Amino acid sequence: MSRKVWKCYRCGEDIVEGMKFTFTRLGPIHWECFRAEVRDKFNGNVPEDINVMLELMDYLANGIVKVKELEERASSDDVRRLLIDRRKVIEGETSRLMSELNKMLYGGA
Repeated sequence: MSRKVWKCYRCGEDIVEGMKFTFTRLGPIHWECFRAEVRDKFNGNVPEDINVMLELMDYLANGIVKVKELEERASSDDVRRLLIDRRKVIEGETSRLMSELNKMLYGGA
């Protein structure tokens, strides 16, 4: 199975599908690079509401990675499709949360 590859806009390294990463207004970014970017934005003093959002997104990102692993392990197409459908739900919720986090970080709609 071929995996998608993106370039992290912060570090320039590859992001391979199955890694923890996210998309911001600037493009794809490794999860740890994103956390560092947020820390830098607040000079190391990240507001608790931002930390709460990051923790929730971290939890969801771990879930996405785990479901991807399970998709590869599934022996039947029916189970694989079920897992893909559930992963897409988690990805959608993560995307909505990232949109809210972008508003908190950068303002605007």
